[in-house]
Amino acid sequence: MRALILLLIIALLPAGLGAQQVTDLQSLVDAVEPGSVIVLQPGVYKGPVRIWKPLTVIGLDGAVVDGGGVGDVVLVESDNVVLKGLTVVNSYSDVAFEPAGIKVVHSRNVTLTGNKIERVVHGIYVVNSSDIHIIGNVITSFAERDVNDRGHGVYLWYTTNAQVVNNSIDRVKDGVYSDHSYHVTVKNNVVTRSRYGTHLMYTTHHTIIGNDYRNNLVGMALMYSCSIHVEGNVVRENRGSFVSEGVFIREACDVNLVGNLIVGNAVGVSVVATPYPREGRLVIRRNVIAFNNIGLMADIWASGVVEENDMLENGQQFHSTPGTSVSLLWMGNFWSNRRYQTPGRYLLVDPVEDLIDRHPLLRAFMHGPGYLALSVMKAVIELNPRVKAVDEAPAQSPHNLISPAARSSVMWAVTAGLLTFLPLTFFVMAWRNVRNRA
Repeated sequence: MRALILLLIIALLPAGLGAQQVTDLQSLVDAVEPGSVIVLQPGVYKGPVRIWKPLTVIGLDGAVVDGGGVGDVVLVESDNVVLKGLTVVNSYSDVAFEPAGIKVVHSRNVTLTGNKIERVVHGIYVVNSSDIHIIGNVITSFAERDVNDRGHGVYLWYTTNAQVVNNSIDRVKDGVYSDHSYHVTVKNNVVTRSRYGTHLMYTTHHTIIGNDYRNNLVGMALMYSCSIHVEGNVVRENRGSFVSEGVFIREACDVNLVGNLIVGNAVGVSVVATPYPREGRLVIRRNVIAFNNIGLMADIWASGVVEENDMLENGQQFHSTPGTSVSLLWMGNFWSNRRYQTPGRYLLVDPVEDLIDRHPLLRAFMHGPGYLALSVMKAVIELNPRVKAVDEAPAQSPHNLISPAARSSVMWAVTAGLLTFLPLTFFVMAWRNVRNRA
């Protein structure tokens, strides 16, 4: 009865008054019965707070839980907990202690939805837990810090059966970092201005679908993990100084990369020592890989099937590290640089790209008039470049794989036009000028 009366008082008080009378959230949590629903009126509630019994805590607009810079702001150590609509701020600021806005430890059936989490190291940190639902939260770390001095947006450690869905994550270290976790779905999230959009380490059975990764250093880093399905993601403009890939796959097995839009990255897809173990599988199918400096890069021991992709106007369509063993089977891809090769199999062979492979610094000139001149000259210069890829049945036209949502952005069409026509226009105008003077 006491708990019910306290709950009704908090729920019915006018906005602001509840926060004035009950500022210590821990006292409220301790007072109510297990299974209660606590509704917080707008105001600031003192943290840190430990939820040690089944509870539902709902924050009305303006309900702020402030950790005061001490430890985790909200620590969940109970099954059957729901946190909804809270603004969670000010964890301890030292990355070494791994504090979080919301930390879930040894718990089952926990739902975190519609929360706003900011000025914390890790946004949501889940440890040794199962059946976790992280839905519709807005998460950022300490935005002013260097990326390596922030925490992850969502951090899963030895966690099973987790859903990370419809979250907006900005200016963290890794948007979703999953380590030794299993049966995880990462769906329809937006991750921006971070290190890696989604980062897998030593995981199995992950589904990564419908996410938007943009303006990070790397869109996805899939490392030392197995049974990964990646489909329908938009991976765009992920660029950095030392790491700079749309999708980076290293020593992974049973990977399906299907139906993604991978656009405007330094490297669209980078594959290293995959599959590992060797009897594993790698399938790269029906993706649009466009306007990257390098469309697909393969390093030592890369093998797998690359089929029915649209390889569109990448600076280099494919780069394999010279001197390493790469065994990719190409089938049914559309190559925008195929041009005048007769129907039948397509040989990816380019003396200018061979020169760039030997001297990578030349990539700085890929979109300039000098590169265009070399590309024109290669048709009349006798060279013996290596054949980098053989597509046995190339597509004669693009597969039209871009989703309606992706088509709504016209930036890539504009970019394609600029990269294609500006160097040519410069060359023609210079030629006409010289001719007129003569």
